[in-house]
Amino acid sequence: MVRLCLTAVALLLASSCSRAPEPRRYELHGQILGIDRDRREVLVDHEDIKGFMPAMTMPYKVSDPAMLDGRQPGDLITATLVVEEVQAYLSAMATTGHAPIRAGAAGPSITDADLLKEGEAVPGGAFVDETGAAFPLASLRGHRVALTFIYTRCPLPDFCPLMDRHFAAVQRQIGASANLADVRLVSVTLDPGFDTPAVLRAHAKAAGANPRLWHFATGSRDDVLAFARRFGVLTEPGESEGVVVHNLRTAIIDAEGRLASVRSGNMWTPADLVADLEQASAPAR
Repeated sequence: MVRLCLTAVALLLASSCSRAPEPRRYELHGQILGIDRDRREVLVDHEDIKGFMPAMTMPYKVSDPAMLDGRQPGDLITATLVVEEVQAYLSAMATTGHAPIRAGAAGPSITDADLLKEGEAVPGGAFVDETGAAFPLASLRGHRVALTFIYTRCPLPDFCPLMDRHFAAVQRQIGASANLADVRLVSVTLDPGFDTPAVLRAHAKAAGANPRLWHFATGSRDDVLAFARRFGVLTEPGESEGVVVHNLRTAIIDAEGRLASVRSGNMWTPADLVADLEQASAPAR
């Protein structure tokens, strides 16, 4: 009997240890700036989320697409922000009023002239890597490259941390496929003031990056943001220290250093990115 009780306790303890962390929930107050029903997503200009995030403009998934029915830009809302281990979304949304959208609420914009076009040579970038060594992108000529933009203090699990998880999955496929042996991964920080080479080195280790395959890059703020803008990445500082408001763009660069394709947002999978890499011009064999 004692042995059975101890076994039961051990099983309960093991179960509790392996259980995913409880979701965190925060009250959100803000204004809808845009709605994308196909992506089940709403762009919200929100106030400080106490204990989690300062005031900013961010796109959020909704737990149920029906939550978007009858809503429109300008609506004032309250909602619960649910943050799980690998995703965040809004639930329990309620409309509390409607107001004109303030000028500039949607943040900075980008023009077609700013963007690199497919087939154009990608600028070299004045970067250093996680070891502190100079890291011009031209050093990867002869390799197909997947490049994305992150920052290490990003609080949302389905933004930068998701990019890290996807790149880790692609890295595993690189190691398992001779057809991908030339591929390299590059994550460029959008927070160069904080993300020093030492910080990036620790982050790379935590992400499981193989330094031969996956590089983390930083540089001066002006150089980094000008480079990111060419790929359609918009950034602005949050209203408190340590937060960068940004969108997600992940690019494929062919072995000749030309832009092959760009994926927006976070709806792609590692398999999608591998398919993009396979379609890009590979080095001559």
